[in-house]
Amino acid sequence: MTRRTGACLRTKARYRSTFFSEANYPKRLKNCFDAPILLYFKGNANLNQQRIISIVGTRNATDYGRNLCRQLCEVLAPYNVLVVSGLAYGIDVAVHKECIANQTTTVGVLGHGLDRLYPQVHKAVSQKMVLNGGLLSEFPILTNPDRQNFPQRNRIIAGIADVTVVIEASIKGGALITAEIANSYNKDVYAFPGRTNDVYSEGCNFLIKTNRAGLINHPKDLMYYLGWGNEVPEKKTHVQATL
Repeated sequence: MTRRTGACLRTKARYRSTFFSEANYPKRLKNCFDAPILLYFKGNANLNQQRIISIVGTRNATDYGRNLCRQLCEVLAPYNVLVVSGLAYGIDVAVHKECIANQTTTVGVLGHGLDRLYPQVHKAVSQKMVLNGGLLSEFPILTNPDRQNFPQRNRIIAGIADVTVVIEASIKGGALITAEIANSYNKDVYAFPGRTNDVYSEGCNFLIKTNRAGLINHPKDLMYYLGWGNEVPEKKTHVQATL
C-alpha cells in the first residue's frame, strides 16, 4: 500500500485530544517507553477503564477464527471490559462486530487521521463503535493510511491494554508485531492454537511454542489466567470519556 487517501468520515462526533502529561491520557500507555505524546479520540469510551483487553489476528480470517471471536466476546461481555483492536479486515473487524452485538465497549486504533477511514467498507461498523466505544489515533487529521503507519499504531493496541489475545495469525503480519511489542512491554500475551498445517494459525502456534504467548484452548481459559474465573460478573456500565 502506497498513498491511499481513504474516505473522510463525516459524523457529528467531535475529535478530542489529550497530551501525555494530562491526567486523562491512557495510564497504561504512560508506562510504555515509546508512548505517543499526543492522541486523538472520537467516542465515549473510558480509555482508563479497569479492564482493557486487546484482540488481534489475521486479515484473512477463517470460519474457525470468526467463531473464536464470537465465543470470546460472548464470554467477555458480562465483565465490563473495553476491547481494543485495529479495525482492519479479518479478525479485527470481526472482534468489533461481536462486541457491538454483545453491547461491549470497543475501540479501534487507526493508522491514519480521524477525518478518514481505511478500509472504507468498515464505515458502518466504525459509526456504531463511536456510539459505544470509539476511534483512537496518534495521527492528526489529513494523515493518509500509509503502510508504515500500521506497525506504528500496533504499539498503541499493545500498550493500552492489560493483555493481548491473538486469534489466527500467520508467521508474518501485524498480529505478530503487536504480540512482540506487548512482550517488550512485559504484558501478558495469549493465543489460540490452530492446526499445524494451517498458514493462518502458524503465527499463533509459533508464539505458544516459543513461550511468547500462553495457550488458550477455550475462551474461559482467559478468565482463569486473569483470575476472573470464580468472580461474579459486574453489571455493565458505560462511562463517558473525559478526553
